Amino acid sequence: MTNHWSRTTRYIVFFLTLGFLLWFVWAIGDLIGPLVISALLAYVLNPPINYVNSVSKLPRTLVVTLVYILLISIIGLAIFFLAPVAIAQGQTLAREFEGILNALQTTITTEIDRIGLDINIEGAFVTLQNQFTTGLGADQVFRVLSAASRNLVWILIILVTTFYLLQDWHRLREWLINIAPPDYRSDVRRIYGEIKDTWQAYLWGQILLMLIIGILSGVGSAVVGLQGAVVLGLIAGILDVIPSVGPAVAMVIATLVAWFQGPPDYLPMTNTWYMILVLGIYVAIQSIENIWLRPRILGQNLRMHPGLVFLAVMGALAIGGILVALLIVPLIGTAGVIGAYLRARMFGLEPWGGDLAYDPADVAPEGGILLDDGPDNGQPAAVENPRAVRQREQSSQA
Repeated sequence: MTNHWSRTTRYIVFFLTLGFLLWFVWAIGDLIGPLVISALLAYVLNPPINYVNSVSKLPRTLVVTLVYILLISIIGLAIFFLAPVAIAQGQTLAREFEGILNALQTTITTEIDRIGLDINIEGAFVTLQNQFTTGLGADQVFRVLSAASRNLVWILIILVTTFYLLQDWHRLREWLINIAPPDYRSDVRRIYGEIKDTWQAYLWGQILLMLIIGILSGVGSAVVGLQGAVVLGLIAGILDVIPSVGPAVAMVIATLVAWFQGPPDYLPMTNTWYMILVLGIYVAIQSIENIWLRPRILGQNLRMHPGLVFLAVMGALAIGGILVALLIVPLIGTAGVIGAYLRARMFGLEPWGGDLAYDPADVAPEGGILLDDGPDNGQPAAVENPRAVRQREQSSQA
């Protein structure tokens, strides 16, 4: 006969466990960022791996290994071929910027002398020129590369963690679900399904935003005759995944291209005004995205008010940084799913509004539940529907 713990003992163990978990999260605080990045990479790579797994009928471990080797090879080749080009272009940009500063200094000095003001701006320009030249020089680039090499351990952690998440997530998922008491496992599985839908909706919304911004940036650049409009649109679309910072980098690149290129023949203006025109186009596109597109698209996909999405992204960017701003919207959606369930349980309500424990579309013909990924043979994993279990038990008792 099992000796059950008293209520006091259970409360003591619960709070001790909770305290240990909070201490553990604080102790591994530096690992949270890499683990989050690993989870995001695994989440993005999981659908194509599932597709290859189901079509090829190869073991999932082999598929994950092949896809991983392919991706690492592509990244390695890109770094190998692009690093020398980036260094050379950085040095060229530094020299060009030095010439721009000299010309700008001459122009401003002439205007100040013409007006009759007694202002010495030479020192400010020399400082700015030295900082920019040093920042884009070869020695600074190599220092950045050296710092990146010192972070090789973090990169290794991200790569290895992503690999194991892709390979064994279906096992980890079932292990986490089975931690719950048997009577609540169906609820945990339903919560997991709704959280998964939330993150999928966010991912598709983000991809749609990237496409829209890439197209708008490319078309806007082409309309004003900017060279490499397609490439600039591609850069703007890819960098849009990083809120505010990515679009700012794309805007700086387009502005520099406009300055060096100059206006086309059908736009009679100086290089400065042409640069301002391109800058205005990119600022307008990003303002439309931040104020209207992003809140509308993500809010509709995740069933959130657009104002909440805008406030969450901007507030997270100001307080928590880029990574928090990137994840804040799906995290709010996840908190909403869990909060709605806890509220229903606390007030004695039906958590799912009286619906089936699962959506009928997710029920397999044999009465199982089709999950998002399956075991190593590429077939979807199926677990028995708890509602079917209850009906069978009631029939046997009758």
